[in-house]
Amino acid sequence: MEQQKQNQRIAYWADGFHLPEESARLCAEIGAFSPDYQVVEFPADAAPVLIDSEIKALLAQ
Repeated sequence: MEQQKQNQRIAYWADGFHLPEESARLCAEIGAFSPDYQVVEFPADAAPVLIDSEIKALLAQ
């Protein structure tokens, strides 16, 4: 039986900074970062360089 990998949810801000969604939520709750972020899903095994480039592309739209 093949196990299905979960997607990772990444929160990102207008300046391109990004974190896992749960970390972003916590940071926003304690006031460390703005709660004004978007969330995008990536495959669980997505390379960091792919995530960086995809977020840059989203921000360029």
